[in-house]
Amino acid sequence: MRYVYLIQPTCDARLKPGSQARMGSIEMFDSYTSSRLNKRSFLTIPALLIVLTSLILSTTVVHAQSPDFALSSTPSNLCVNPGVNGATVISVQSVDNFAGTVNLAGSVDPNVNNGPTISQIPSSETLAAGQTVPFDLSISTSPSTPVYTYSIRISGLSGATYHETIVQVTVAAGCSVGGVVLPTAAVAPTTSFVVYGLVVAGLVGVVATSLSIYVSRRKPISSP
Repeated sequence: MRYVYLIQPTCDARLKPGSQARMGSIEMFDSYTSSRLNKRSFLTIPALLIVLTSLILSTTVVHAQSPDFALSSTPSNLCVNPGVNGATVISVQSVDNFAGTVNLAGSVDPNVNNGPTISQIPSSETLAAGQTVPFDLSISTSPSTPVYTYSIRISGLSGATYHETIVQVTVAAGCSVGGVVLPTAAVAPTTSFVVYGLVVAGLVGVVATSLSIYVSRRKPISSP
């Protein structure tokens, strides 16, 4: 015998054939299949709007470049012995047809007793559109200058626009020979080669020791 119960408004409750009417024997059947397409369409439109909005927001907006200036130093890393002087070239460059006056200042960090000193720099540079103005900067040390890495900061200000360039000066023994200033980058490979050589030598020693032990263990023992 088959019983059918109608539950309004959205679903049917049907009793399984051959089963008794009791709790837990009723299966619920989805009755809103016909409305799924409309619901999916209703959900698809906001999803497309969200995707389009994300694409618009993620698009890089290109703004017109405003005139500016830039500061640079060549070289930007120096390594000198205590008592040896170094030199670098500071460039003030017009960017995007900047034309105007750039006020300049220099400082040494940290500022310690007998620390490095810098030569006098121009108080300002006036640039025409597209112009680059370089000037020399000397860094002086003394035999008593503490071994350390110092930051030479050259800053420029034009109106509300501020830029700076930093020269790293390492004062240490073995950096410069005969007054010739060597960039810090030239010192690093030498140190690396020394380290690599020590590592290779150590590995060769370990291999040689291991072979000698292996051979001594395999050496036949003569019978008395």
